Amino acid sequence: MKQIAQPLHGGGPHLVTVPPPAVRPGGVLVRTAYSLVSAGTDRLVAGLAGKSLLGKARSRPDQVRRVLGKLRTDGLNATLDAVRARLTDSLPLGYSAAGTV
Repeated sequence: MKQIAQPLHGGGPHLVTVPPPAVRPGGVLVRTAYSLVSAGTDRLVAGLAGKSLLGKARSRPDQVRRVLGKLRTDGLNATLDAVRARLTDSLPLGYSAAGTV
């Protein structure tokens, strides 16, 4: 399955291959025919990805508080590992879709 993703460490969105989602009991799987990206939400994600680490911290004080809490409970090394792992992730873009069940 193909998906557009925005790397959090910067750079532009790119196409990635991901495994198809698992169908839970009572759920349905939709073969997407069309999908849209949000001019607001996805632009915000792209803007955040283009910022420096300090810029990211300034724009997301809630995340800074979470990091400080993790630092107090888990220590410096575990916190740095978690932050680095999170910043190397990519966020999927797009959320409005139409298709066939």
